[in-house]
Amino acid sequence: MQARTVALPQKLTAENSLTLLRSCMRTLRSAPLTIDGQNLESMDYSGESFFALLADTSEKYGHPLTLAHFNEEIKARLRHIKKPNIPAPNQVNQSTLEKLGDTGIQFIRSVGRIFLLLSTCIYWSVFGRFDKGKSRFGGTAKQINRLGAEALGICFMMVALICFTMALQSSYLLKTVGAGSYLASGLGYLVFAELSPLLTTIILAGRSGSSIAAEIANMSVCEEVKAIKSMAISPVQYLVVPRFIAMTICTPLLSFCAGVVGCLAGYLIALFIFDISFSNYIIELHNGIPPILLLKSTVKATVFGWLVTLIACHKGLNAVGGADAVGSATTSSVVISISSIIVADCLFSFIFY
Repeated sequence: MQARTVALPQKLTAENSLTLLRSCMRTLRSAPLTIDGQNLESMDYSGESFFALLADTSEKYGHPLTLAHFNEEIKARLRHIKKPNIPAPNQVNQSTLEKLGDTGIQFIRSVGRIFLLLSTCIYWSVFGRFDKGKSRFGGTAKQINRLGAEALGICFMMVALICFTMALQSSYLLKTVGAGSYLASGLGYLVFAELSPLLTTIILAGRSGSSIAAEIANMSVCEEVKAIKSMAISPVQYLVVPRFIAMTICTPLLSFCAGVVGCLAGYLIALFIFDISFSNYIIELHNGIPPILLLKSTVKATVFGWLVTLIACHKGLNAVGGADAVGSATTSSVVISISSIIVADCLFSFIFY
């Protein structure tokens, strides 16, 4: 690490100080620097900035800066150069109770915004068609295909595998007590009451919900949402409502179809372990699933789908920042959606059962 000496010109002005400053700062990043001011006779306002920036660079990288052979007039001016002192922002130390209160207030505000978004979506979906000032936007069929139809494979596979595993594990206990005929009715009730709406919407939260949040968050970050507002178009009507309608249609249908696939996966256990025919399996399945259960399952799946859509759209519309804001909105959307689905499922268990 060899020190370097830089001789200053006769006049230090804005025209020649910039190039000299870059060269000196490169040196200070890796080695000590000596500034020879023997030739310097005068300098303008840029000269003071020159020395102040060099002092900051020397302090930052830990390499010494030496000033030599300056005349008395220049020395006097250098003594009056002060490093700007930017005060640190005031940090308020909050107690644990204050932090809990602040978190609670933020949570209540978020819930209020989501309910407001829900009411707006219901208005535009049901009553908005009678509004003469409504702008006609399409895209619902496209969203049904993207958010619902393309998720058929993963939903069916996951529900079928889980139902197959549950039927297999239950078969040992049922075989022990001689109650293999109850496999179909028990599995069918459990699938349509709990597994199919819960698993389907959790999968949709990770797949379709993240897609919604990322797409809308990217539009917010790129100020496309502001552009939509500047054209007197409601972002909720243009962006949220088509996805809301699509998830309202897709989620209960996916849940029902996934339940059927799960019951068919359970039939493999009934066939190979209990030797139950397909017709007897269907009869027991029909006896174990009351019609009101299908209605309850449809309501649960619809509400869970609303939670996924509204939380994803809310996070996307309120994303602020750069590319990191898109990732943050997507991650928080998935986490909050899955947590909300599980909490709502617990509440439905007290209400329905």
